[in-house]
Amino acid sequence: MSIYIVRHGLSEANNRNNFGTPAFGNKSAPLMLEGRMAAARLNPLFKHTYNIDPATTPAATSELVRTQETARRAGFTALNSYAALNEVERGLTLDDKRAVRERGVIPREALDAAKELLDNPPTENIWFTHGLLIAGLCKHLGIYQDPKYRIIPHFCEIRQLPL
Repeated sequence: MSIYIVRHGLSEANNRNNFGTPAFGNKSAPLMLEGRMAAARLNPLFKHTYNIDPATTPAATSELVRTQETARRAGFTALNSYAALNEVERGLTLDDKRAVRERGVIPREALDAAKELLDNPPTENIWFTHGLLIAGLCKHLGIYQDPKYRIIPHFCEIRQLPL
């Protein structure tokens, strides 16, 4: 069985460059304009590339606004939220996050959260979640470890993962 996992669109919570309204880390931060536009472009990708109709397919999201907004803008209407899909926060420092981006080092917290998710996954085959959790899932599943792939996916990137 495969699942499709999607990183949320660019949101105010990812506002490292201080454009828009600063809200780094805010759980209720909405998508920025660029994130809303990218999320809308997911609809034809799902329909034409993956043969999935968002209007009739249930999807799982984290409890955070940005994943739910991404899913809705992609055309999904039957959404179920799961705490297990929430952003990995458990004591991560900015240095930890920088190490992921620069050296591909995935923190133990992200690997543990990914393992918990794999042990008790949502029933839906489409998951909208966060970059570090996706990196942990890919590490556990032994995929996307090639240097030509980003460890943390781009905003609104879809990855097909075998479960």
